[in-house]
Amino acid sequence: MTFKGIDNILEATLNNEIQDNLIEYFDWNLLQKANYFNINLNEQSYSGDDYSLLRQTNNPTFLDGEAWDGFRKNWVWQSGISVDGYEPPIVGSDESIPGISGVYVNDNFYPSDTTGEYAHNVDYFNGRIVFDNPIPTGSKVQAEYSYKYINIVYAASVPWIREFYFNTLDLSNRSSIDIPPEKQIQLPAIAIEIVPRRTFKPYQLGCGQFIYTDVLFHCIAEDDMTRNKLVDIISLQNDSIIEMFDSNSIAKSGDFPLNNFGYPVSGALTYPELISKHPGNSLVLRDMNVQVIDMVNSNLHAGVVRATTEIIIPDL
Repeated sequence: MTFKGIDNILEATLNNEIQDNLIEYFDWNLLQKANYFNINLNEQSYSGDDYSLLRQTNNPTFLDGEAWDGFRKNWVWQSGISVDGYEPPIVGSDESIPGISGVYVNDNFYPSDTTGEYAHNVDYFNGRIVFDNPIPTGSKVQAEYSYKYINIVYAASVPWIREFYFNTLDLSNRSSIDIPPEKQIQLPAIAIEIVPRRTFKPYQLGCGQFIYTDVLFHCIAEDDMTRNKLVDIISLQNDSIIEMFDSNSIAKSGDFPLNNFGYPVSGALTYPELISKHPGNSLVLRDMNVQVIDMVNSNLHAGVVRATTEIIIPDL
């Protein structure tokens, strides 16, 4: 007289395991396909603006001069990315502080291990430098970093309380954008959603189940060509086998790559390292089909790919 498939209500269950692993799988593998752009110090936009220049965040939870945003969010902290014909992402070599090597303030460089007045952390998801103590608001703050071009996000991150941010490469738009990164969805993006459809099939005599769960991939871009590319990227993964990590094992060991502030921890494990150290089930992407191709308006093009995930749980 016990429930199957769950040991504790505080543990991650199958739907969340599937979604977490799909997010990390596509995020990591797109990095291997050059899904990043490097921003070097004083790099100029086509209109002469400085891509490396950060501005004070509009998030009211920070003090003036405490947090400074880049023009794009979702910076790369993972090392070990190598793509033929491309420079690797801009990350430092200090494994105790993964990610970029430091920040420039008024043309002076302060490495990531700086203490005192310019000690800082990096919020990679929001593309932001956060100083331990506020610095003068008139400071010139710059950073060299790499940002991910295609954003892989949870579908819950795309409610209408957020706004799509168009033309991110045109920095002349920034002065009129007063939305903090937490409230932005920068395009292109793929939002992954678990939908309420699940079926089962016996795996073996006595116990075990094939579990089939449907997933939607919402592909959103500013033009139809990019939207079509996102749809192709997802749908061509049909019949792919994905090795999953065990979220509950990670939680019990404390091996989360990011801390509660979103900063990478010392020796942060990448997706392949998480799978190796905390192996879980295997997942197969089945029955990929394109359901919707639509132009919401001239700047917003969307497509939906539906897939069925197959997982075997032998002891269920």
